[in-house]
Amino acid sequence: MTVTVTLPDGGSDKYMRFGDAYVKQNDGTLDVFSNGAKQHRSYSSSEWTDLAGDEKRFKKGRFWG
Repeated sequence: MTVTVTLPDGGSDKYMRFGDAYVKQNDGTLDVFSNGAKQHRSYSSSEWTDLAGDEKRFKKGRFWG
């Protein structure tokens, strides 16, 4: 799925690779993980206004006893 980040000036950044995802942090920052990229892109709370796409899901480990 693609991730589209809307910027304060009305423009947008689009991440269009399969598996791209985002994580919204509690402090208002945004991290976008692009599939195949070695590093993620971070936005401060003042650098973005809206977004659309898939939120990253973290896998929880299971304890087998």
